[in-house]
Amino acid sequence: MDAPIYKASYKMAFQMTRLTRTSTGAYAARKVIPEGVRKAYAARYGKAWEEKFHLPPGLSDHEARARFGEWLADIEIRIASLKAAKAKGPQPLTRQQAYALAGQWYSWFLSRHERNLKTPGHWRALADILVWEVIGSNAPDEYEERPEDDPDWDWQFSPEVKEEIRPAVALEAETAAFLLEQGLNLTPDAAELFIDAVSGNLLPAFQRLEALARGDFSPDKHPDVFPKLEQVSAVAPVKALELFDAWRNAVQPAEGTVYRWATVFKEAERRFADVRRITYDEAKVWMTGLVNEERSAGTVAGAWRTALKTVFTWGVKERLIESNPFPEVHISVPRKNVEREGKAFETAEIRTILSAALLCSDSASHSERARRWVPWICAYSGARAGEITQLRAADIQQRDGFWFARLTPSAGKIKTRKARTIPLHEHLIEQGFIEFVRKAEGAPLFYEPKDGTAKPVENRPRQNQAERMRSHVGMWVRSLGVSDPEISPNHAWRHTFKTIAARVGMDERYSDAITGHVPATTGRRYTTPTPEDLARALKKFPRYKLD
Repeated sequence: MDAPIYKASYKMAFQMTRLTRTSTGAYAARKVIPEGVRKAYAARYGKAWEEKFHLPPGLSDHEARARFGEWLADIEIRIASLKAAKAKGPQPLTRQQAYALAGQWYSWFLSRHERNLKTPGHWRALADILVWEVIGSNAPDEYEERPEDDPDWDWQFSPEVKEEIRPAVALEAETAAFLLEQGLNLTPDAAELFIDAVSGNLLPAFQRLEALARGDFSPDKHPDVFPKLEQVSAVAPVKALELFDAWRNAVQPAEGTVYRWATVFKEAERRFADVRRITYDEAKVWMTGLVNEERSAGTVAGAWRTALKTVFTWGVKERLIESNPFPEVHISVPRKNVEREGKAFETAEIRTILSAALLCSDSASHSERARRWVPWICAYSGARAGEITQLRAADIQQRDGFWFARLTPSAGKIKTRKARTIPLHEHLIEQGFIEFVRKAEGAPLFYEPKDGTAKPVENRPRQNQAERMRSHVGMWVRSLGVSDPEISPNHAWRHTFKTIAARVGMDERYSDAITGHVPATTGRRYTTPTPEDLARALKKFPRYKLD
């Protein structure tokens, strides 16, 4: 009878599988393949029922157990990977699999960048940053004192250093995009193994790209260092929300955009199991079917199509998906009757709002202050109301005899994410706006400075105090009788300002710069007006007459 030599500690790790000695002194073991993955295991590894282990006689028990442990670990990893793939959950990797996968990454990374028109110096600079700033900056004190004791930098393989450099390596190596494109979902331990394997091969990748940029197309011998890749799992489908999350993490759009567009991609995930190969016909049928009593054709053609087109365009560019059918999809939108001419305020509406604003106090509550000044500032600048409600006293500045308001992302949300300086009309100064600002002593002008956040309501994005005050001003304007649904109570000031500016002959470059509109042509971007230019141009803008 075969004698089991598999010790208790091994039994705890791998129950039901024992290493035995045969009558000839050889070592043998069997591992039964679980029924749930037998078909997939047979398709990939050629064995449907069990795997067998054999070692000839003459080896020590210690060596036999070591080899058996490695063999059994590989089999268990295979089985766990197949189970994970079946459950669509994260999967583990052996160390060898991690390096084999790094070999796939190496080829992928080169093909991704080899046609880029980057200079050799670009890739050399990235290599230097990797070596000296990412890795070298983590050198231990003892190495700094005696570098000759470790000329090969073996300290970089310590767990502490690996943990420190992983985030930077993952970012530069674009490992998230690689794993998503391959349809791989790794366990945390497997992800660390993979990034560590990539870490040791990122420098050769940079060096190869530098050589290609120099015109050196000699054979690349580095791929020979990688082991052969056993397929880790079948390529998993790319889900709509996975693509959306990848785009969101890369682009970091406004929170409101994430909230609105998430609904679109939740619907897309219900319809499409895999977004990598959506055809035009499939996209057309689905989008046409989205139109219902609660969702208009205009919403689908505008907001929904914009979200899908934007994210899918990014996905194609990043090579995460193969096609983007949505730019070609056309949704017929019934034409609406428009009773109003233009989107600017009419003269009577202007008088109603600005007259009511003059009756508000700027020394009482913050809401009173906002009603007093925000409509007037918007009327004389065409700024977005939210850009004004988040102003701080410190943002009001004087230069060369002119007063300006600095609209910056540090104060809150700016649609373009770019700061700009707008001039304050002389009529605002005469009304006492600067005195009001001085009393604020550097604090926010139109809201109580608390923590800047609010709890989400019904899964909606957070609104800070400035955004809530913008909404408050809009509702107040509606309460004055400016209730035409075809006009916005706050945004209409932008249209009003641009209309009046054009009427009095203000150069469009200046009105665009004041309102924060993107220049119409590339040439105009080379002639960006200075804040002083804008202040002089604003002198053309007439005062609002309320009588």
